[in-house]
Amino acid sequence: KFKFPLTYPDTVLVGTRVGEIGEDRFVMHYRAVSKQHGKVAADGEGVIVAYDYGTQRKARLPDAVRAQIEALESRETERIDNPA
Repeated sequence: KFKFPLTYPDTVLVGTRVGEIGEDRFVMHYRAVSKQHGKVAADGEGVIVAYDYGTQRKARLPDAVRAQIEALESRETERIDNPA
């Protein structure tokens, strides 16, 4: 979702987080922020579905992948909402 135009020579900060995790998918949330203006330029999200290319069907998200996502998402990270 577009919110604010970015122009050169601004520095753009981009952050991603995993939201909901399902049996065969997870949702990625994205945010782009103008460092120069301290404003959110865009928000977005995408659904990532596990896929088995051998059977050409969606697949269960492997436990190892789920564990890695949960470990990364539980860490404290710098927020980019207010970069100024």
